[in-house]
Amino acid sequence: MKARENNQLLLNLGPRLDARLSDFAGPSWSAIVSAIEGLLAGTDERCFVYGEPDTGKTHLLAAACETYSDQGFHTILLSLRELIRTNTPYCLESLEHYDLIALDDIEVIKNLPDWQEALFHLLNRALSSHTRILLAARSRPSDLGLSLPDLVSRLNQAACFCIPNGEDNADREALLLAALGRRNLDLDPEITRYLLPKGPRYTGLLLKHLSFLENSALQQRKRLTLHFVKQLTEHS
Repeated sequence: MKARENNQLLLNLGPRLDARLSDFAGPSWSAIVSAIEGLLAGTDERCFVYGEPDTGKTHLLAAACETYSDQGFHTILLSLRELIRTNTPYCLESLEHYDLIALDDIEVIKNLPDWQEALFHLLNRALSSHTRILLAARSRPSDLGLSLPDLVSRLNQAACFCIPNGEDNADREALLLAALGRRNLDLDPEITRYLLPKGPRYTGLLLKHLSFLENSALQQRKRLTLHFVKQLTEHS
């Protein structure tokens, strides 16, 4: 494990996402979760996931970081969308001292050549130091419109996976049951049957909604009955 510090980095990470790799239990997630487990085990050193907004990319990155942190490693999850608002590209220096770097929203540096150059050099340093890299964007590397060919080449070297769009009922049911089970929420089966068609379609929004339901029940000191869940879901 490595020592890590980057005094140049200024960001607001916002609320911590409640996610674990076990949440992504649907059949369409199997290959992706296996690849990330391989990344954490050292089989690969880079993994790239892409998909539409709210499909669960950020939750997946958070889950990977949480899993690796639980094993005693040092991780960091950063959104380039947030970074470019308050930082210069130099903030990516020294990140390779982490054991796992998870970078979200790669697409936002499409028209920012200095950030592309900085990310390219970070990937090279991470490769030299055997730091794991997990990246997420809305499109595959070759479709991001990046102007630095060397960066596209580096990104294309990562194992690349498309995030499921959330429309598969088997995926939704597996995710619901896994996420609810991890939270020890013993809900009436009729609530799960209600959430499958009525809850948010995209995985990221569905996971956020489960956290919202759990927090609302705690704050209002109520059980998660079907009536209460319907109220919260219809007005969220």
